[in-house]
Amino acid sequence: MIEKKIIDNTNKTTTVKGMERPWAITVVFSLFFISGFTALLYQVAWQRMLGLFSGSDVRSVTVVIASYLLGLGLGNLISSYNCDRLNNRQCVQVYGLCNLGIAIFAVLSRFLFYDLLFLRLQYLAQSGLLMLAIVFVSLLIPTTLMGLSLPLLSKAINRGVENAASRIGWLYGVNTLGSGLGTLVSGWYLIGTFGYEKTVYLGATFSSLVCLTALIIARQFKNTNLSRQKDRADFATSVPKQQKSIREWYLLVFLSGFTAISWEIIWFRILDIALQSNAYTYGHLLAFVLVSNGLGSMLGSKTIQHIRRPKKTFLLIQGMVAIYSAIAIWVIALVWQTYPNLRSDGGYINLDNIDFPLVFKYLIVPSVMMIVPNLLLGFYFPLVQKAVQSQEQSIGKRVGSILVANILGNVMGSLLTGLVLLNLLGTSGSIKLLCCLGLGFLVAIRPRWIKAKFTSILAVIALVVIIAFPQNSQFWAALQGINKNAYFIVAEDSTSVAAITQANKKGRLLASGQVQANFPYLHIHGLLGSIPALLHPHPTNVMIIGLGSGGTPHSIGANPLTKQIKVVELLGAELSVLKKYAQTPVGKPLKNLFADPRYQIIVGDGRRELALSDQKFDIIEADAIQPWRSRAGMLYSQEFFREVRQKLKPSGFFVEWNVGSGTQKTMLSVFPHVTSVGLGKNKNLWILIGSDRPVEFDRQKLLAKLDLPPVINFLSEKVGLDVAKVRNDVRTAKVQMYSQVSKGIPKQVNTDLFPRGEYYLN
Repeated sequence: MIEKKIIDNTNKTTTVKGMERPWAITVVFSLFFISGFTALLYQVAWQRMLGLFSGSDVRSVTVVIASYLLGLGLGNLISSYNCDRLNNRQCVQVYGLCNLGIAIFAVLSRFLFYDLLFLRLQYLAQSGLLMLAIVFVSLLIPTTLMGLSLPLLSKAINRGVENAASRIGWLYGVNTLGSGLGTLVSGWYLIGTFGYEKTVYLGATFSSLVCLTALIIARQFKNTNLSRQKDRADFATSVPKQQKSIREWYLLVFLSGFTAISWEIIWFRILDIALQSNAYTYGHLLAFVLVSNGLGSMLGSKTIQHIRRPKKTFLLIQGMVAIYSAIAIWVIALVWQTYPNLRSDGGYINLDNIDFPLVFKYLIVPSVMMIVPNLLLGFYFPLVQKAVQSQEQSIGKRVGSILVANILGNVMGSLLTGLVLLNLLGTSGSIKLLCCLGLGFLVAIRPRWIKAKFTSILAVIALVVIIAFPQNSQFWAALQGINKNAYFIVAEDSTSVAAITQANKKGRLLASGQVQANFPYLHIHGLLGSIPALLHPHPTNVMIIGLGSGGTPHSIGANPLTKQIKVVELLGAELSVLKKYAQTPVGKPLKNLFADPRYQIIVGDGRRELALSDQKFDIIEADAIQPWRSRAGMLYSQEFFREVRQKLKPSGFFVEWNVGSGTQKTMLSVFPHVTSVGLGKNKNLWILIGSDRPVEFDRQKLLAKLDLPPVINFLSEKVGLDVAKVRNDVRTAKVQMYSQVSKGIPKQVNTDLFPRGEYYLN
C-alpha cells in the first residue's frame, strides 16, 4: 500500500497527524496514478489530432508540446495561489471536479481539434504566431485543469511541513509513473486497436471515474483549514527571510527544466533516427523518460531525510545528468559505428522474429541513454520540496510555484532547443552547450576544488567532454553506422537530419536515419515519375509530395507539356544535403533538377500545402514513405485522398505507389476508378492511379512518347534514366482496373483518426 510506504519512510508510525483514515490517502494516490495515465493518453492522441491542423513537421510538433506545457504551467500557477485557502476536503473535491471538466473536454475534443480546426479553419495555420495562439487556446482548458491537480492534492494529504517533501515526492512519482504507463499502453495498444477518437473517449471514462471516486472519498478528509487557525504573526515575520532563498530555487529549477527538456529533445532526435522511427517509437521512448522520472522521485522521497545539503545535491545532479548523457550518447554512437548491422531492419518490427538487434534498439539503447539521467531528474523533485517547504500555510503554493518555474524552463527549452539551437549548432553543438550548463551547475557549488574531490573530478570530466565530443559530421556518421573513413556529408536543421554516403561511385540518401534512395536515381523512382507524366495527355501543372532523392520529382518532368512542378518536402535538411551532393559527379542529375525553372521546391507539410493551395493540378503524386513510419498515415488516409480529389482538374489523376496496408482499398473508397500498374521484371513496383474517370494504360501511346527526342533527351541526359529499360517495363506491364461500380466501396480503410496501416502490429 502506498500510504503504508509513505508512513514507514517518514514518521515510522502507523498514523498521520490529522488524517484518521489512511486508506483514503491510498485511494487519492491511486486516483492520481490514473490521472497521470489519462493525461499522457490524451497528450498522445491530441498531439496527433492537432498535428493535422498545425502540420506534421517538427516545428509544429514543438509548438503543440510547448502549448501543452504552458497550459500545465498556468494551472499550477492558479492552484498555487488558491489551494492553501481551501481545506483538505475542498482540495479533493476540486480535484475531482477538475477531472470531470477534463472528461467533458475529451468528449468534445474530436469536434474541436478535427472537425473545427482541421476541416474548417486550417487556413489559420498559415501564420506561425497565429497557429501557436490557436493551439495554446484550444488546449488551455484541459491542461489548466491538469495543472491544478498536484498543488491541490499536495495540500490535501499534508497538515504540516515535517514530512511534506517526502509525501509530495511520492505523489509526484506515482502520477509520473502513471503517465509512463499511459503513454506505453496507448502507444503500443489502445490507439492501434481503437483509433484516436475512441482512445480519447476511453480516457474520458477514466477521468469521470476519478471524479466520482474523489467526490465520494472527499468526506474522509478534514473540512477545517488548520492554517487559518495559526498565528499569522510568526508566518509574516519569517517569510521575508526566505524570499531570497526561494527566488534562487526558482531560478535553479527553471534552468533545470530548460536542460531537462533540451536533453529530451536530443534523446528523441537521436533515437528517432537510430530506431528509424515508426508509429510506436514516440510512446515507447517517452515511457522510459516518465517511468524513470517517477521512480527517481519515489527514490528521492525515500532518502531525502538523509540529505543535509539539498542545494549541493541538486547542483551535483544537474552536472551528473549532463556528463552521463553526453558520454552515453557518444558510446552508443561508437557501438553502432562498430556494429552497423544492429540497425539494418529499416524500422519495421516483426514480432515473429524478435532478434538481438530489435532488443538492442528498443530496450538496451533507450535504457542506457535515458534511465540514469531521468532517475536523477526525478530524484531532485522531493529534494527541492525539502528545501522550500517551511510553512504549512503555503504547502500548495510552494508546490505549484516550483512546478511553474520548472514548466517555464521546459517551454523555453523546447522552443529554443527545438527551433533554434538545432538549427544553429546541430545536435553535437547543442550537446556541448548543455554540458557547459552542467559544468556551470558544478561551479555554482563553489567547492574547495582540492578538498571536494568528487566535484572536481566531475568538473574535469565535463571539460573533457566539452572539448572532445565529436563534431556534427563525425557524430552522425557514427550514429548511422558509417565507417569513419567513408565519404559522408550531412545537413541538420530543426526539422531533421539528412546525410549522403558514397562508395564505388554509388550514393545513398539517409533521411532521419532511413535509407530513402540511391544515386544514380533508382529505376523504380524513374518509373514512378515518368509513367504518370507521359500517361496524362496534357499535364500542365503537377504537384508531388516528397522530394526524396529527387528521382521521382525529377523524372515527372519528362513531359515537355508540363509548365510547373511544385515539390513539397517535410525534411528541410534533405534539400540542403541534396544541394551539396549536386556538386559531385554522381550527383550531377540533381544539379539539372535544381537548375530546371519549372520546379518550385517548398519545405513544409505536403498535406497542409495542398489543403491551403488555391490551385488545381493535372497530376498530384505522393512519393510517400512506408506506411508503418511515424505519421505516415496522414498521407494514406481516406480524408487525404478526398482532399487530393478536390484539388484535381477534371481530367486529373492522383498517383501513389501501392505499399499495401489498405492503400488500394482506401483509394478505391474515394476515387470511382483506380488503375493498378505492375512494373519491373518481377512486378516489384505497383503504381496506383486514382481518378473520377477510367485511366487507361495505353502501351502504344506511352511507347510513342518514349520515342520523342525531347523525352529521350530529358530522361537519359538530365535524369540519367535507362529509357530502353523503361520501354521494356511498359511493354510487360501488368494492368488491373477497378471501379466502385464493379467492386463496391470498401470498408475498414485507413482514416485520419484510425491509421490502420501505421499501426500494423495491432
